[in-house]
Amino acid sequence: MKSILATAAIVIGFILAISFFGYSVIGPGEVGIKVNYFGTQRGVEDFPLVTGMVLFNRFTTKVFHYPVYVQTAVWTQSPHEGRAINEEITFNSKEGLIIAGDFSLSYQLDSKKVPHFYVKFRSDNLDTFTHGFLRNVARDHFNEVGSQYAVDDIYGPKKEEFLKIIRERINKEVGDFGVHLEQFGFIGAPRLPQGVVDALNAKIKATQDAIRAENELRQAQAEAKKRVAAAEGEARSNEILTKSLTDTLIRWRTLEITQEAIRKWDGKRPMVEGSGAGLLLQIPLPATK
Repeated sequence: MKSILATAAIVIGFILAISFFGYSVIGPGEVGIKVNYFGTQRGVEDFPLVTGMVLFNRFTTKVFHYPVYVQTAVWTQSPHEGRAINEEITFNSKEGLIIAGDFSLSYQLDSKKVPHFYVKFRSDNLDTFTHGFLRNVARDHFNEVGSQYAVDDIYGPKKEEFLKIIRERINKEVGDFGVHLEQFGFIGAPRLPQGVVDALNAKIKATQDAIRAENELRQAQAEAKKRVAAAEGEARSNEILTKSLTDTLIRWRTLEITQEAIRKWDGKRPMVEGSGAGLLLQIPLPATK
């Protein structure tokens, strides 16, 4: 009887132990944090849990999982991309114009600072963080920085500079609890009132036309300079040639031509000569039969 009771006690004790203790598996690309609710060590443990199995007391402790690989998200107007609600961000330019935009972003948690992240947000739901707190931070910085930029700068050459400042400001605010924004940018072009878009496009076209006209003018000037240079070169050449034609050179060249004609003469006079050429004879006379 005693042995049966002992066995029953062991079984009951084992069942109670199993009911008190649980386990959690931290997967690759994740870290875990253990939160103690009772005892002198209650609170968040400072060191995150790495890949593997973790045992804990079900009644006094809870384990939270956090991904430390890159998280991506979009904030868009369209319900068919990202969340099914309008998450576009609107802000004012330096002129007071309302600008709207869709944005893509990617960020990553620093595994060493995950306990700080939990203390700040008390949740391991990153979707809530991304589309709640992080979006609100971004919207605030867009309103602060956007008022310093003209609309044609945001729409044109200073767009990347504008986004870089926004990204740096967001990172500065969320970096203390382990969030690092790696990529942040517009999806497509910023949305402006149609009249503003038409005016900007007209301005861009006018600038391009002016640049093209200036390039054509430079090309025409270059071609004209080439023709002038060629004409000046030819005139200079003719001038040098004319100056070199002295009487001595002309007589020498005449003598040179005469000598060349004599060298090629075969000793026979032409069969036909002009009226002042004298008697036409062929020497020696042709043989007669």
